[in-house]
Amino acid sequence: MYLSLLPLAAISGLVVAQQVVLDDSFNKPVYELHPNLDRSGQWTVFNSTIKRVAVIGAGPAGLQAAATLVTHNFTVRLFDRAPGPGGNWLYSEQVPVRESYPDAPLDKDRQIPDTLPATKYYSEGDEGLTLDERWREHWQPRSIWNSLHTNSPAVITGLSEVPYPPDHSWVISAHTIGAHVRAYATIHSLNSNDESGSSVHAYSTRVEKLTKTPDNSTWLLTVRHLKRLEESNRIKATWWTEEFDAIVVASGPYDSPHVPDIEGLVQWSKVKSENPAGHSVYHSRVYRNPERYADKTVLVVGVGTSGSEIARDIAPFAKKLYASSKEYDWDKLHPFQRRSFRRFPSETEFIPQISSFKPLSSLDNGIRGGQIVLFNGSIILATGYRRANPFLLSVLGQEDANNLVKPPPSDVFTGSQLKNVHWTGHYIPDPTLAFTTVRPWTAGRYQSYGFAKVWEGTARLPNEAELWRQYNSTRFNNFRGLFGTGPSEALVRQYVTWLNNESLEHGGRLVAPWPVENREIFTYYANLEWESSYISQANFTRFENLPANEWSKDDIWDVSVMEDEFW
Repeated sequence: MYLSLLPLAAISGLVVAQQVVLDDSFNKPVYELHPNLDRSGQWTVFNSTIKRVAVIGAGPAGLQAAATLVTHNFTVRLFDRAPGPGGNWLYSEQVPVRESYPDAPLDKDRQIPDTLPATKYYSEGDEGLTLDERWREHWQPRSIWNSLHTNSPAVITGLSEVPYPPDHSWVISAHTIGAHVRAYATIHSLNSNDESGSSVHAYSTRVEKLTKTPDNSTWLLTVRHLKRLEESNRIKATWWTEEFDAIVVASGPYDSPHVPDIEGLVQWSKVKSENPAGHSVYHSRVYRNPERYADKTVLVVGVGTSGSEIARDIAPFAKKLYASSKEYDWDKLHPFQRRSFRRFPSETEFIPQISSFKPLSSLDNGIRGGQIVLFNGSIILATGYRRANPFLLSVLGQEDANNLVKPPPSDVFTGSQLKNVHWTGHYIPDPTLAFTTVRPWTAGRYQSYGFAKVWEGTARLPNEAELWRQYNSTRFNNFRGLFGTGPSEALVRQYVTWLNNESLEHGGRLVAPWPVENREIFTYYANLEWESSYISQANFTRFENLPANEWSKDDIWDVSVMEDEFW
């Protein structure tokens, strides 16, 4: 088999699928969903008391949200499809089921029994699936590999109350982070083996559908729980529904793998191989260990963080290592993009974009006339993930709705944000729905506290018109970015100002900005590990004498960086 090459061009994208789908109740105007919203006043007014809150996802963001809401006396239910907490940091030697070639539709309905609650037992081979495949399809083992280390230091990669050991390494392993997150879950009785929290958490439980109740007063979650029955060698599936006054979606941005649309790739994807993926072509999310690549030829498609780090892991074992790269101007690349290129091992041979995969017609090794031949090899698609917001399809115009399921952007560093979500994380047409939209380690505690305060009545949200004005404002819309850049620091300062003003007027504890003593540590790390002079302490201090209405100046923003695409 061989691959035809074109001039360099983009092939990888970062887009992601949320696991929640809303029904067509959102065809109704927002005033029918919330008839008591104060349209004449300055603030959003909820039409009923918010008491029961569901949190979807038990990664760092979801755990913080659940723990904060419990502290504020909400009745909380925490759902996660995985068998335990950790989110993307829950390592397992199990790998996800085979990704779709080509990309599967993101709005595909899940099969739900007509009458609920319902129970069904599955045996080996039912519906063409093994029990192992059924289990892995349900909980979707995470994308981290055994030797993965984070690209951020502990000082900006930690949850409160569970400090890392004082002698931890400069660069933290995925296993250390996973243990850290599980420790946080444990002290808040949110771990899978914490009986005291059994009324709160529901692991191995996947949210299948999210709708409004017929009177639009509450949310209705349809969920499915799987349990392995070892004695009878079966799997028990149980479906049921639960009602909630508010929802926090913390399912994260790395949900659905993206497979690039390349001629012949679907045919190549059918070639079997002796490895955990079972194929010669597979997405990087199934990568776990490098030893099986000994004396093999490996092509990594995509040059983002996953591509470069997997290449570094494989290089000592592989016979030959290729990486497919898009055309780029080095001086115009973002510092994190340049970092990814520099992280590739020196023995990597970069090749242009792949134009097609065709049947092997000769046995010539290497690149010949725009073709590359792979023997005893593997192709790893480090091509990112898809972002889609299917729950918005019924409230957006048709043109916007169609754009949600178009192919992903050509560059993994330009994925889209969630739409119609205020900087606080509240969904503007219905603020009883909220999303975790910030980096959990650094700003998650502010966002979770904001959810709790708004829904308990000790913090106010502007009325809908002002929410939309802020959403469309340059200043507010750019509250994102890689930590340590202008947008990130502006977001933290906005949160601190808002939360403390509301607490002083309506009650509640005050919050502090990111500790000053951590700035120097982080700045030193960023200049050493990322790129010299990219992050400085001035990135933090220059805001101290800058009026908020000037936060959108061009020299403040690093708008090309969306932090969920780098971390």
